[in-house]
Amino acid sequence: MHRVLVTSAVAYLLMMGAQTVGAQTSPKFFFLQFCVGCHQYDGSGLPPEVPSLRDDLSYLIGSPAGRDFMLRVPGVIGAPGSAEEVADLLNWIVGTFYQGETDSPPFTAAEVIEGRKRPMKDPIKERLELLASY
Repeated sequence: MHRVLVTSAVAYLLMMGAQTVGAQTSPKFFFLQFCVGCHQYDGSGLPPEVPSLRDDLSYLIGSPAGRDFMLRVPGVIGAPGSAEEVADLLNWIVGTFYQGETDSPPFTAAEVIEGRKRPMKDPIKERLELLASY
């Protein structure tokens, strides 16, 4: 009987935790959960391995290859939110940290869905290859 009660209590707590996480779907919440460990709270990153989100992102958000890269970064692609929530996260990052001007369109759920089909195997290598193409 004691074992059943403990198992039930653990299951309930896990379920309540999942509901709490699911209820907090703001882009900032996702950033704090999945991006801040590498990109830091202020978006400054850990250069050179982890780029700053405050620097010029125009080469990323303004090109198909750069947008594809941003969509497929492990913290982005691995975020458990819906495609719309992940698109909102990327748009929040650009709007919150990027100091420059951009006429690039916002990220879309359709882009996230496509990006999730091709997870990144080596983010540093792919970033270096992308930068070399500019």
